Amino acid sequence: MTTFHERSAGVIPYCRTGDQGCIYLVLHSATVRNPRAKWEFPKGGVESGESTRETAAREFHEETSLANWTIREGFERSLSYTYIRRGRKVVKTVTYYVVEVFAPIQPTQSVEHVADPHGDWFQWGTFEEINRLLYHTKIRQVFAEAQAWIQGGPPPESAPESEAESTPI
Repeated sequence: MTTFHERSAGVIPYCRTGDQGCIYLVLHSATVRNPRAKWEFPKGGVESGESTRETAAREFHEETSLANWTIREGFERSLSYTYIRRGRKVVKTVTYYVVEVFAPIQPTQSVEHVADPHGDWFQWGTFEEINRLLYHTKIRQVFAEAQAWIQGGPPPESAPESEAESTPI
């Protein structure tokens, strides 16, 4: 079986709130086949000549149209996973950055996102609320590291490198 490598980049968007601490933003994907894995952070493919950071910023803007935000310096984490697409093995590496959004307003819906059975295509929520929506172990680990980094504490221990997730597409 032929193996292809893909690179993507995305962001973990958060907004500081008075009483809740931080809330985080996830979007409901129209392109993910696994119905349990539809909620995800904004991300997309790296285009030719683009850095992962540039991709992350572009994808965040394209998928949300939010204007008042900044990429926070100092947080960059990557994860990799394997899936099968049209009979070909794809090894995908996604690099995540942290984006601070200065007002938790409703993003503008892109064609890449659809409403869930309750009519929601985006959700702002606490760490616990968003963590329950995320399906894959690796993204939950990166999310926990991002939350610890945002709060200024030490990052939690990373998941063992041998843990592999395989997701059919």
